[in-house]
Amino acid sequence: MNATSEPTVGLASARAIIDFFLQFNMDSQALARELNIGENLLTEADQRLPLSIYHAIWDLAIKKSQCPELGLSIAQNEGIEDLGLVAHVVYNSATLKEGLDHYIRLFSVVNEAIELEYELVDKRCHLRYIYKSPEYYNIPDIERTLAIVVLRTIKAVGLETRFYEVNFQHSKPEYAQKFEDVFPCKVNFDSACCEVVFDSKMLSMKPKRRNPHMRVATLNYANQILSRLFKRSITSKVKRLVEKNLSDGNFDAEQTAKLLNMSRQTLYRKLKNDGSSYSDIVDTVKQNKAFYALKQTQLPLTVIAYDLGFSELSAFTRAFKRWTGQTPADYRKQETAKKQSISND
Repeated sequence: MNATSEPTVGLASARAIIDFFLQFNMDSQALARELNIGENLLTEADQRLPLSIYHAIWDLAIKKSQCPELGLSIAQNEGIEDLGLVAHVVYNSATLKEGLDHYIRLFSVVNEAIELEYELVDKRCHLRYIYKSPEYYNIPDIERTLAIVVLRTIKAVGLETRFYEVNFQHSKPEYAQKFEDVFPCKVNFDSACCEVVFDSKMLSMKPKRRNPHMRVATLNYANQILSRLFKRSITSKVKRLVEKNLSDGNFDAEQTAKLLNMSRQTLYRKLKNDGSSYSDIVDTVKQNKAFYALKQTQLPLTVIAYDLGFSELSAFTRAFKRWTGQTPADYRKQETAKKQSISND
C-alpha cells in the first residue's frame, strides 16, 4: 500500500446508482464489462468499491442518461426499501439526535472520502460534509447524499421538520431550478463546504416507524465494518493528518507522530514497512491539491502556494516544475484550453 491508496464506498451505498443501469438493460455483469472490472465488485454483499470506480459509475450513468441532475433524480425516487445499513441505524434510533450521532460516527461505512462535522450555532445545527481531499469531490453523489438526508428525514419524522439551508461547494449548475423540487429551503452554491442546516428542535424528534430491534441488528453489523475500516495502514492515517494541516507551514513529521502517539523514529519505521515515506506522502498531497486548485478554481497562484504550505510562490513553482515539467501558470492555461475545446465540441 502507498500514499495514493484511495478510500472506498460501501456497495450498499452504491446500489442505487448501480441499479440505475437496469433501465439500459445493463445488469451487474454488463456494467462490470463496460467498466473493465470484476463482477464481484458489484455483487458481493460485503464488497467495497474503490472511489475511482464509484466515480466512474456515476460518470457512465450521466453519460448514458444525458441527465446531469441524476443525483437529485435518484434521491427523489428512493423509497424506504432503499435504506442502506447506516440509514437503518439512523432512522430506527430513539431520536434524531441519537441517529445523528450514529450517522457521524459511522459515515466511513458509507463513504471513506468524506468526514462529517457537526456544530450548533444559535439554535441552528450545521451538519457538514468535509471531503478529505479536493479530488474526491463528486457533484452528483453529494447532491444525492444531501437530498436523501433531507427527504428521508422529512419522511421519518413528518413535515414539521425545519431545514434552513443546504450548501454545496460546487458552482450553481444549469439545472439549479431542479433543487426547488427537492429541498424545502434555500440552496447555496460556491460554499466553503457542503452542509445541511436545520433547527435544533429537530434533534428531539422521534422517527415514527422506528424499530429498536432493527437498530440493534444493523448497529452491530455497522460497528463490525467500521472496526475493519479502522485497521487501515499507517500511510492512510498520516495522509489524512497532512491533508488537514497542509496550510500550516510548521506542521511536520514530529507533530504528526505526536498526534499518532508515537515517536518520529517509530513513524518513519512504520511508514517504511508500509512501503512509503513521510516526504512522499506530503509530496502526493500537495500535488493532488495543486492540480485541483489550478483546474477547478481561479485562486491566485500566491494563494494556492500558501494554502499548500509553501512560504513563497517561487518555491511552489519549483516544486510544480519538478512534478510536471511545467509552471503552475502554464498548467492552468493548458487545462483552461482543454475545457474550452470540450465545450466547443
